[in-house]
Amino acid sequence: MENITFAPIKKRSRAARLALPLWLAFRAEIKGNGDENPVEPLPDFRRRVNNQGSRPDMHFDLVRAGKKKTPIGFAHYAIDLGTVGGLIAPGGGVFLAYYIAPAYRRKGYGKRVFLHCAETLSRDGAAYLYCCPDPVTGEPFWRAMGFEDSGILDPDDKLNIYMLKKPNPADITCRAMIAADLHVNMMDGFERYQEITRIVRKNGRVKKLRKPRVEDMTGGEKEGFIKHLFIPAANIRQFYPNHPPVFAAFRGDQVVGFAKWRWIKDQKLKRSKEKEFAILDLLFISRECRRMGLGRQLFNLCAQAAKAEGAPMLYISTNPAMETQAFYKSMGCVKTKTDLGRVTRASKHDIPLEYPLILP
Repeated sequence: MENITFAPIKKRSRAARLALPLWLAFRAEIKGNGDENPVEPLPDFRRRVNNQGSRPDMHFDLVRAGKKKTPIGFAHYAIDLGTVGGLIAPGGGVFLAYYIAPAYRRKGYGKRVFLHCAETLSRDGAAYLYCCPDPVTGEPFWRAMGFEDSGILDPDDKLNIYMLKKPNPADITCRAMIAADLHVNMMDGFERYQEITRIVRKNGRVKKLRKPRVEDMTGGEKEGFIKHLFIPAANIRQFYPNHPPVFAAFRGDQVVGFAKWRWIKDQKLKRSKEKEFAILDLLFISRECRRMGLGRQLFNLCAQAAKAEGAPMLYISTNPAMETQAFYKSMGCVKTKTDLGRVTRASKHDIPLEYPLILP
C-alpha cells in the first residue's frame, strides 16, 4: 500500500475538480445496486462542497495515493448536531459518504482512510461514531472496522444505523505478561495509529504542524515486539523473577496496550549522582482503547515495579505530540535536566521527563 494524503474538497478548488469523477462513479455504483437517490449527483456534490467551511467539524476530503498523488477516493464526515429524529444522542461522528475506487479496494486503503477520519472526529469531540452502510461501502467493511447494527432505521436514508462498538473496560486487565500469554497472533488487533497535529517544543510552546504526522506500526514491527521483547522478557522471568517484566493490557488473548521499564547503567551522565537509571522505554495503547485509563494503569505498574527495585526516579524520553505531553503531565511527570539522549537514543525533538518515585 502506498502512502496516502488528504486534501479538503472546497469550492473552486483543484481537489473539487479531481473529486467530481469519483463522486459520479460512486453515485453510478449506488444506482447500479438498485438505490434510486432522488437527488441528482451533480447538485448533490455541489451542495456538499458549498457546505465546506461553514463548520470546523464538517469534513469532505479527497484521498490521494502515492508520490503522484493519484485520486483514489473521498470521505465526507462530520459531527452530527441532530439526533436522527430523536433516535440517537447528538454529538456523534457520522460518515455521510465514503468511497474508494475499485482498483484500490481490499488493499488497506479503506481502513487507513477510516483511521484518519476517526482520529479527526475524535479531535472534534465525537462522543461516538456511526454510519449507514450504502451498497458500495457495504456492511462487511464497516463490520471489519468494528461497527455493529444498532437495530435502528434511519428515517431519511431508510438504512440501518451501524454504531462503532467501544471496548468494555471490564473486559480488559492490566498485568505482567507471562509465558502462557505468548502466541504469534497476540497483536493482530493492535492499532498503533496516531495522527500528530500539534507538538510541544522544548521551550514549552505549542506548534501546529502544516501536515499531520502519522505514527503507525507495521505487521513486521508487531512481530518484532513479540519476538524480541515479549518472548525474551516472559521467558527470562521464569528463571529470574526480579527481571523487569512487560506490563500489558489484555482483552481476551489480545494485547491492546503494553509498557516496559528497565535499568540503564551509564557513567557518562555527569549531571546526576545515580549510576543506574530506571527508564520507561515503551508505553503504547491501541487506538480503540485510548481514553479508558489503560495508559495510567500501565504507567503506574511500571512506576511501582521500579520503586520496589529501589529506583528513586523514573525517567521517560517522550514524544513531543501534545496529547502525549498532556498525558505525562497528568501523571505528575516534570522536565528533567538529565541528558537522556545519551542512553536512550532519543530523537532530538523528544522531551526528557522524570517522575519521582521517592518524595523528598
